Amino acid sequence: MVGCRNKQESNSYLPPASMEYSGQDTAEVLNLVNKYVDCLNAHDYDGMVDLLYVFKDNRIHAFDDAQRDSVKHGLQQIPVYAAKFHSFQLRSNVNNEVGILVQLLEDGDLEEGIGVSKLYLNPVFVQGKWYLTLLDLNADGVRR
Repeated sequence: MVGCRNKQESNSYLPPASMEYSGQDTAEVLNLVNKYVDCLNAHDYDGMVDLLYVFKDNRIHAFDDAQRDSVKHGLQQIPVYAAKFHSFQLRSNVNNEVGILVQLLEDGDLEEGIGVSKLYLNPVFVQGKWYLTLLDLNADGVRR
């Protein structure tokens, strides 16, 4: 759930978005992400899991109890001293990326990038509504 990623070369090709986005889309995604970051900073693991879904077979699914417990347990293993929204890219209804900076060391610094890693989410748009999913490169519709 938390990982490092190599920087892409500045001359790499980024294809255009496959759907039109409005200011409302941006506001809805940022609202969800800000709620997630607030829960992360408060160590509200139930709140974080409540905001997450799984996209499969062109449908959105809530976690079952076993998935919920597994994700919650995984999130609890990450030492979080602070977190903040970092970046996002909207590419399609199911292939997006939100980066959240997470301070993993007590003496780390989010602003300086010391003791920090990124957690990635994938907002998906299903039946007129945005949902947060964990970024999974093997999930339906996700492309690099």
